Amino acid sequence: MITYIVGFFIIAWLPWLPSLLWLVGFPVVGLIIFRYCSDIRSHAFSLLLGMAIALVYGHIQLHYRFDVAQVESIWKVSGVVVQLPDQQGKQARFTLQVATISDQRGIPPNPEPRYMRLSWYKASHILKPGDRLTLNVKLRPPHTLWNPAGFDYERWALARNIDAVGYVKQMLDHQSATDTGVDLLRYRFILWLTERLKDQPVVLSTLQALLLGDKRALEDWQWTLMRNTGTTHLMVVSGLHIGVCVAFGWWFGRLIAVILFRGKEYNVPQHWLPVITALLLSGAYVGLAGFSIPTQRAWIMAAVLLGGQLRTQRPAVWTRWWLSMAVVLTLQPLAMHEIGFWLSFSAVGALLFLVTQRHKNMALFMLLKSQWWILLILSPLLLLFFGQLSLSAPIVNILAIPFVSFVLVVSIPALLISVLGFSWGLDILGVLIKALWAGLSWVNALSDQWVLAIPQPSVIAITFAILGAVMILQPVNVRLKLVGLLCWFPVFLPIKDNVPPAQIRALVFDVGQGLAVLIETNRHTLLFDTGAGYPNGGTAFERAILPYLNQQGISFLDKLVVSHDDNDHAGGVRKVAEQLSLGLVESGMPEALNIPAQNCPSDLSWKWDGVEFRYHHPEPALKATDNDRSCVLEVRSQHCSVLLTGDASVAVESQLLKSMDHVTWLVAGHHGSRTSTSEEFLQAISPEAVLISAGFLNRYRHPHADVIERIERSGSRILRTDQQGAIVLGETRNGKCRIDTWREKEKRYWSAS
Repeated sequence: MITYIVGFFIIAWLPWLPSLLWLVGFPVVGLIIFRYCSDIRSHAFSLLLGMAIALVYGHIQLHYRFDVAQVESIWKVSGVVVQLPDQQGKQARFTLQVATISDQRGIPPNPEPRYMRLSWYKASHILKPGDRLTLNVKLRPPHTLWNPAGFDYERWALARNIDAVGYVKQMLDHQSATDTGVDLLRYRFILWLTERLKDQPVVLSTLQALLLGDKRALEDWQWTLMRNTGTTHLMVVSGLHIGVCVAFGWWFGRLIAVILFRGKEYNVPQHWLPVITALLLSGAYVGLAGFSIPTQRAWIMAAVLLGGQLRTQRPAVWTRWWLSMAVVLTLQPLAMHEIGFWLSFSAVGALLFLVTQRHKNMALFMLLKSQWWILLILSPLLLLFFGQLSLSAPIVNILAIPFVSFVLVVSIPALLISVLGFSWGLDILGVLIKALWAGLSWVNALSDQWVLAIPQPSVIAITFAILGAVMILQPVNVRLKLVGLLCWFPVFLPIKDNVPPAQIRALVFDVGQGLAVLIETNRHTLLFDTGAGYPNGGTAFERAILPYLNQQGISFLDKLVVSHDDNDHAGGVRKVAEQLSLGLVESGMPEALNIPAQNCPSDLSWKWDGVEFRYHHPEPALKATDNDRSCVLEVRSQHCSVLLTGDASVAVESQLLKSMDHVTWLVAGHHGSRTSTSEEFLQAISPEAVLISAGFLNRYRHPHADVIERIERSGSRILRTDQQGAIVLGETRNGKCRIDTWREKEKRYWSAS
């Protein structure tokens, strides 16, 4: 079974997907193993079977992905809204299950997408699950802003059968839902809750998260509070909530068995009834939560672990644990790339390890011990995935888990009472939920030291910590437990990847249609531009840049340079100021920023750690455009240099010709627009590589074909964030300049195209 699981892992981590022709070779390999390797026969067959299923799954999913060659067309699509639409005012985002699709000539795409995720920026209708829509849309394949520590949207979409994304150009027909599906029931339940709790947003958002798995209404302060107290899992419908339903269903089934079969215990097998009721009740809860992948995974684990109770010869709990993992991967072959996969199976593993040992302790002591074991097992993974650990989590969860479980159980009769017209049912829930948040706030306020932050612990250190945790939990002597404790030391002594003195490291983030470049020296950090701000209030800074800064433990910028005030360069300024401590803030248009800033003076230079920084832009004319007010910054070490020109035009470049020397890397002006990066400028600075920060299939068609031709004629190498993701610039120890692209460095088979 373990080798079967390994087969899924092998395929899921490949940088490219082997051809299906490889399947032809599997029987041949199987025959050879059957004939000559009888000792490993079953393991080899299991491995090949796992690889074959994962390989076929990958090809099926990639087959349906929307072809980038078809993005120019306007598509007429009809389909059904599934899941819960996210609609705020005139902006809506929703998932459409496609029924028919064709271009303006009536020709369907090849292949036809199954589901698509659409944005509607001027929504004229309120959308509900089950609504049948006919739309004119623009489509493209799912695409990720590919950055270090960033979210892999392409993999997320692939695992959920979302084959295309796009936006609505025109609504042609809207038919309201007529069928009463699960999603529509969830939608109506949210409307019912909203009507009754509109004056209690904290209670409303909590109930939506607990009962429906809808976390959209939770605010930033609530997420921060849960992270700091280690209770995020309480508001994410997962193993805990499914476990509560399983336990309630189990005891309900036992009660029914006692009533129905009293006096017939020896004649009627009753052990099946608690299992059935537990799975039915928890399955209904999974449906109420929208059949999301995490809830499916938790229910499968419960079903496999409980299913063993139905057999006469019950398999060992660890056999069931491995079997549940195998079933999850069979149904969700990319599940191992979900953080929840590792946390769920690790937590359940810790509890199984606890219950399989013989204990004669009180229930309270076992509860305390279970929290300690879960913390010990999950801590290395939490540090690896999130770079922080809540030290208050075991104490808080000892109280919070039973309390939230009680809220879940009480919510059923409370809601039924409210349906009958008595408001005190929801009033009771409101009191309990407010008490929960007040308690978490009180714990969080006790000390600022509850959260242990360790930026970017190495995989080796995490591996040692996991081994150490297992050794500590083993029933061995104290000396071996001390060895396990020593295995944790590398985690608390992280090796920071500092830039050597007199060298530079720069990261051109993939922020879509915008610009953001982080420049690091040995002891200083500078951010040049912040990327765009979005109509929904989000920013490219939060999506693309902040995760990397958190991973690296960077909380202070010595200097923030905002070239000018265009949204694609300055849209994240306020978020930067909220999330980070700032030294100097300089801009070509300081008066236009929404934080205190000063002008970036022409010809100002300074030196950090043996690296020279210099502004080169001329004084702007009175009638200069915003683009021509851009700060132009050169960063130069002994061996390498990078030039950032913002959106400066050819006119500004012509004034810089006499003052500029050769540079190693040029970040192309204005995202590769034809108004920048002139042939004369390229000849004057002769860059080894030109880096273009532009959005994937952006509406401006950047970079312009003329610019690409100019760069190619100059002999410079071209790198583009829309094609290669984030671009990492650095120096080797012996002073050679090097370039790495993140899409190539972290390539997976779904991102290889």
